[in-house]
Amino acid sequence: MTTTSVHRLGGEIRLDERISWRAPGAEGTQQVSCYLIVGAAGAVLVDTGIRLHENVILERLGSLLPAGTPLSVLLTRTEMESCLNLPIIEERFGVEAVWYTGGITVPRSTAEVRRVSVEPGTSLWIEPYPTLRLELISPMLRLLPTLWVHEPHSGALLTSDGFTHGDRPVESGLHKFQWFRRAETSAIAAHVRQVVAERSIRFIAPGYGEPFTGEDRVRAEAEALAVTLERIGLS
Repeated sequence: MTTTSVHRLGGEIRLDERISWRAPGAEGTQQVSCYLIVGAAGAVLVDTGIRLHENVILERLGSLLPAGTPLSVLLTRTEMESCLNLPIIEERFGVEAVWYTGGITVPRSTAEVRRVSVEPGTSLWIEPYPTLRLELISPMLRLLPTLWVHEPHSGALLTSDGFTHGDRPVESGLHKFQWFRRAETSAIAAHVRQVVAERSIRFIAPGYGEPFTGEDRVRAEAEALAVTLERIGLS
């Protein structure tokens, strides 16, 4: 039987004027996360976390990766909160390959570069290591080229900069997507619903903000996000 586990790594930041995605008036703290998917023949780190959490992430990787485990990195976006720790992770653990989408240069690495192209609203499957299959979904909820990562054995959906509202109003998680207010958003909302409806998702894990756990909660949050997208857009 194939055993795959998904682990959250990272820490908290304080929400203040330095945080570009912070909604007006949002206060307190927020979790910023990357995720380690460990399979029988290798592991994939989805994003690398922010520099503030470098030491915590390195320590956690050391505790989760059995000695000699092959490691690859998959970047959901080539923005700084996704890729800045790549050089130190490669130095400490070795990285066999870096998977990414889009055309922006990522931090220097000697690992094999595997650029993937997925049309918005579609997906493709990759197998970084034997028996470790990941579905890369290109969401229509995006600014730059973005990947959501579905790991079917655990039921994980790693959503990068989507589903980031946590226990705050859904709209607060859409602050960085200001162009939606001038766009026809019905297709974007429909794709959010489709991603969840067509898969057995047991938890949604964003790059920042708290995860949503349980199939009922996942469906409810997807519907709430879709409804909000329809409301704030021109649809």
